Amino acid sequence: MHPEMNTSFSLPPTRRTNQACDACKLRKVKCNGQEKCQQCNHLNLRCVYSAPKPRTKTLKRGKLIAQYKENTSGRAENSESSPAQPSPSVITHDAPFFTSFLDDYEVSVYPVNPIMTVDDVLASIREMDQNAEAKSFVYAYTAITIALTNKSPDSSSDSQSQVRYWLDELIKARAAIAFDEKMSVRRVMISQFAHISLMCLANMDMSFYYVRESITMIQMLRIGHPEAMEKLNASERARRQRLYWEVFIHERYLAISNYRPVVLPPLHELPDFDPSIPPGVHEGFSQIIRLFRLIDEGFLANWFGTTTVTREWIDSKHKEIDEEPVGNEAHVGVTPLTDMQQADLIVTKHWLRMLVWQMAMSKCLLSSVSSKESLSLSFPVRLSTQLRALMTRFSRQAIEIHGSGIQQKLFELTDTIANVIITVPASTVQETAGRVDDFTFLLGFLFSLPSFDPVQKDILQNKLEQLQSLFPYSASEAGASPAASDVTTTSSSRPPQYDLPSPPSRIVWHEMAKKLSMAQPQEMPTSNPARLIEGV
Repeated sequence: MHPEMNTSFSLPPTRRTNQACDACKLRKVKCNGQEKCQQCNHLNLRCVYSAPKPRTKTLKRGKLIAQYKENTSGRAENSESSPAQPSPSVITHDAPFFTSFLDDYEVSVYPVNPIMTVDDVLASIREMDQNAEAKSFVYAYTAITIALTNKSPDSSSDSQSQVRYWLDELIKARAAIAFDEKMSVRRVMISQFAHISLMCLANMDMSFYYVRESITMIQMLRIGHPEAMEKLNASERARRQRLYWEVFIHERYLAISNYRPVVLPPLHELPDFDPSIPPGVHEGFSQIIRLFRLIDEGFLANWFGTTTVTREWIDSKHKEIDEEPVGNEAHVGVTPLTDMQQADLIVTKHWLRMLVWQMAMSKCLLSSVSSKESLSLSFPVRLSTQLRALMTRFSRQAIEIHGSGIQQKLFELTDTIANVIITVPASTVQETAGRVDDFTFLLGFLFSLPSFDPVQKDILQNKLEQLQSLFPYSASEAGASPAASDVTTTSSSRPPQYDLPSPPSRIVWHEMAKKLSMAQPQEMPTSNPARLIEGV
């Protein structure tokens, strides 16, 4: 809206002058001549009017505001045209502030985004005052580190507010990047970190925008073109391969979770081994690539409903997923991967299995007597037992650090498990009791996460209430909604403990389980898989 069109309020009379204030002169922008001019008010600058001085030197626009702040920082606070003190959230950020995030970045961000090393980040911090791309990257690195660690550097605001603040700063800084500057890996990661940060803020439309921007830049770098890749040294070639696959993974995830079309095909090979990065990082990243590579053209065609899902395809895809060793009992404990990496891989593998099952269910291909696990109506409740057994190996932080993506997967798994418990009777009393116990464990885990989506929490709470109607004696106690404070956070060597009340007695639990096992199945949903994901 133009200033002259804004009539929603009236400003008190202010002193006006025909000359521009010092800041507007320096920046060569229009000044409205008020005692606290519009430009200075917007940028939180000290608004000062002084006699014109001859210009001695031409400055780049990117340095004007910084120089003006430096020149006016020592002015008297009681100056007639000085503004009020800036708000507490407006603070000075110097190199030590940005380097304070490096440890968290190295532990929580780099292993799942192994493109820009700590040394790369430090180099950007050193040159951020002279280079707009470097400054933009530092702001993006700050935003994603705060988003994934859920730690706010400013006690006066929460982490999500801080993420928004640094994304705003990123947008401003990017405007100074020359349009004809050469494309770089660092510039792709600016967009990629913005994409992930926006996912953590649940802004999926803008998140999709930035992942598409990353894809465009990757195509400009000609990653995957042999003639372009052959010119690079081995380490840089491997880094660009990892960059390509990272964006591929995120685009495929959005295709499933938000029904977005894909444009990036998979590379023909996994990233080359790069001795410059930790072996565990290389191995973990290669495994997550293998899992997302299973979301191929056939998978997407079936998911979008453009082809007919067959029992043969369901069984074949389940076998492909099961052949991946991650998450198998023989694999857990002997892998060099960290708990954080294993948690991501295990949840992703079970999520893929559930997606395939949902596609089979949407086409009425399931049976309560099927000999094949992939075509069984009760497959999700068996999966819940496996998921619980594996999740108890890790601390809550190992899962929470992955942000909204892994929480969305866990929600979809837990919601589908609840649907099956409600609609498909168990064959024995003991099986029913085990189903509900596994569900309440997963429910407690999700409810303990401080950033768990409130809408999804309401959906699961509704499922719990449906269970309570089936077990009036015990469901409320077995599935009491735990608060985040009810979870004891332990080291990665011990499972997290949940203070979920136990059933009041074996007799009452037996009666409750028997009632559920004898209940008539409710009508199974036959809508498309997306409705299950949304918990509807």
